[in-house]
Amino acid sequence: MERPVTSSSDRPETLQRVVSPCAGVCILHTETKFCLGCYRTIGEIAGWQDMSADKQHAVMAELAQRRAADRGS
Repeated sequence: MERPVTSSSDRPETLQRVVSPCAGVCILHTETKFCLGCYRTIGEIAGWQDMSADKQHAVMAELAQRRAADRGS
């Protein structure tokens, strides 16, 4: 059976890994448990290097919302 030929434009775009958003202020908020520097959880910080690029992008998308919620409270 012959497989169809696909061009690179037919394949889904793959995301590149994200550089850690660490700001060097590693203090966890006592209530939210988010880091006050980068707004990641301890699990996200610890697992960053092992996360897929898709998961890293998903976390990055949440960080602005977390930061805004923290500054609004």
